[in-house]
Amino acid sequence: MNHPPMAKAATGSVLLGGMLFGTAGVASAFAPAGAHPLTVGAMRLTIGALALSVFVLVRGGTVGSIVRPWRSRAGILAAVGAAAYQPFFFAGVARAGVPLGTLVAVGSAPVFTGLLGWAWRRERPTANWALATTICVAGLALLTGAGAQVGSLDGIALTAGAGASIACYTLAAKTLLEAGADAIGVCASAFLLGAIAVLPIALGQGIGWALTGSGAAIALYLGLATMGVANILYTRGLLHLPAATAATLGLADPVTATLLGVLVLGQVVTPLGWLGFLGVVVGLVLQGAWAARTGRHEELPLG
Repeated sequence: MNHPPMAKAATGSVLLGGMLFGTAGVASAFAPAGAHPLTVGAMRLTIGALALSVFVLVRGGTVGSIVRPWRSRAGILAAVGAAAYQPFFFAGVARAGVPLGTLVAVGSAPVFTGLLGWAWRRERPTANWALATTICVAGLALLTGAGAQVGSLDGIALTAGAGASIACYTLAAKTLLEAGADAIGVCASAFLLGAIAVLPIALGQGIGWALTGSGAAIALYLGLATMGVANILYTRGLLHLPAATAATLGLADPVTATLLGVLVLGQVVTPLGWLGFLGVVVGLVLQGAWAARTGRHEELPLG
């Protein structure tokens, strides 16, 4: 059982990581014209991977320690999750539309994590988690679904694949952490292997935009802050929380993105959207309070 102070620190760490994730959309909006979404995602993953790998080496780690997880099923699955998210999300949004695509991708992630964690790791979801997640997903549906039109089935399937990718990374990273792996090393390993897989996509689309002054600044911020630092915070908190709980707390991402979209980009949120925003916040507060109090699943399990 985790001690409450440790659980509180872990909860705060995951929430901060989610908030940093939420700055990615606004930052990418300032990318130079011609920056393809797939290349933005690939550059973000690659820069984050390189920065984390250098940090591991500077701290005294070795190349062997970074690539060692690649020999394990969990290490490969973490890399697959990190790499697959980018094409699944951007291709799915192009087909289903941004509101519906975002809803399916972000809203399905904690649900996939809870169900897959139950099947794979025998982490039985709790009633508290189910309630908080339901409130968050319902709020997210109101927040992102205003004005959304029904997208194609393949687009919905692709964005659901993005949610499953987040779940795969979360569960695999949790397994590696419990086996004694370092949080930063887990991120570096997964992102580096994932970057090797997606970098050819970026090169094929062209990365000239990232060689300009503004493009380089955006790429560096996305890679260092929203991929590197954000995932360190998320993964460190994950060590002391159930995977499903961490995934739900990660919904701080769309809350932050909404606020920044209004304040920085001048986006307009409808009254129904603000009601949904409030719903996500309520769900996060409930999940955060329960997680900070108990850390691991001590409350009544579902079923």
